[in-house]
Order: sequence, then C-alpha cells, then structure tokens
Amino acid sequence: MEYPAKGHPTMYDFEWRTGRVLPEYLMILITEGGGEYEFRNIDKAHCVPGDVLLICPGQWHRYRPLPKTGWAELWIGLGGEYLHRLRRKDVIFTKPCVSLAGHFTPVHDCFRRMMDVVVRDGGSCNHPLLTVAAMEIIVMIAEVAGSSKMESLSNKSVDPRLANAIEFIWTSSHRPIRIRDVAQAAGMIPRTLERYFKVAHPRSVREEIELSRIFRARNLLRQTKMSAKEIAYTCGFGNSRQMIEVFHRLEKVTPSEYRKRVSQ
Repeated sequence: MEYPAKGHPTMYDFEWRTGRVLPEYLMILITEGGGEYEFRNIDKAHCVPGDVLLICPGQWHRYRPLPKTGWAELWIGLGGEYLHRLRRKDVIFTKPCVSLAGHFTPVHDCFRRMMDVVVRDGGSCNHPLLTVAAMEIIVMIAEVAGSSKMESLSNKSVDPRLANAIEFIWTSSHRPIRIRDVAQAAGMIPRTLERYFKVAHPRSVREEIELSRIFRARNLLRQTKMSAKEIAYTCGFGNSRQMIEVFHRLEKVTPSEYRKRVSQ
C-alpha cells in the first residue's frame, strides 16, 4: 500500500524526497518486512524486524518500507525535559537505529499494551499507563544500546555547536527564547551563530525557531480545542497575533482555517 498510509496524522506525514523534521522524540518499531532510513549526516541504511528507529527533535530524517517487502510498524511520539536529559547522558536517542534482538518480544508486547489502552479509552493519548509503558520501552532499548558512545547529531561533518543550537531550539522553543539564548546554549555569540546557520543550514536561526513553534501549533490545533491565544503561549509565541502572522506566512492559511481543514 502507499506509504505513509492515507489518514496518517498531518504532523507526521512526509515524502521521502523531502524528508522531515519533528519537534518531539519518535520511536518506530519495525515488526515485519524491512525498509531503509537516512538521517542528516548519517548514510542510508536498512532496517529489519526487531529494529527501532530513534529520532530526536530537530533532526532531519526520512524512512520508508522497501517496495518488495513492505513493513509493519508501531510508533510513539514523546516529549519532555526528562528525555532531553537522558539523551545528554548518552542513555537513549543517541543512535539512529537499535537492534533489539532478544528484547524484541517484550518491547513488542509493551507497544501492544499501549495500543490496547488507547483503543479502550477511545483514542485518548493522555492516560498515565501510556507514560509508564513508554518509559518501560525506553529502559529496554537503553539496556540493549549499552553504555558505549554512539552516533549523534554532532557526528561527522556537523559542527557540535551548530547541532547543539538546533537541538536547543527544538526542545526549548515553547519558551520565549531569542537568538541570544540559542547562541549562549551553543557557546557562541549571536553574530557567529547566525553566520554558522547561513553557511551550514537551510534556514536562519529565527526561521528555525518559527518552524519548531509552528510544528507544535499545528499539532495542538489538530488534537485539542485550545484557543488560538492558549496555543500561542503554549508554543512560545508572544501573543496570538504573532502566531497568526507566522502561521499564515508558512502555512498560507490562518490557524482557524487550518483547524477547520484538518477536522473535515
């Protein structure tokens, strides 16, 4: 069948040609078939049943099933400062793909239990049991990954200061951060940071901040009944007018028009 399948949540939809960047962490368990994946500055590789793709906020990536085999996948989107701390300690989300081997069955079972909770609660994704199950999966994956240093956004030709800046933006832009805050997190002065982005990144610092906030806004518009004002403050915009202006510039529609379109 076509991939991503029709009805795929808008925020997670993408084309192989362009790839995608997310504002949250993502765990994708391959249960059948096989596919291929590629991350920024990590060459294209194959994945098989029992592999888990681990994607970080702000990290360009793409993946797809192989046409001859297809695949079956289970995935979870996660967020929160605690995951950011675990990644900084090289515990989890520092490697693009982890092979579960003998841990596949318990991780698969845990995914299934999460699905059962969502179905039982009519599609709600806020049940405390989901948090418990997600942490159980993270622990099992971390155990498989071991304590060795692994590939990350800062590998190969990517300057670690630039990688730190992008990571800071996607994990902190729900707060009213500015360019000088990003520069401080990356260990640069603002002028140097902006020069780095101009040379080595497709967007400016300000554009990257706006994009990460719009990703969050789109998600909240689609999944909640929060007002534009509430969403604006939740996503780091100074006010609803600013969010509307940025949203219209990037999405070519207003937030209310977007919400109406995705709810149809």
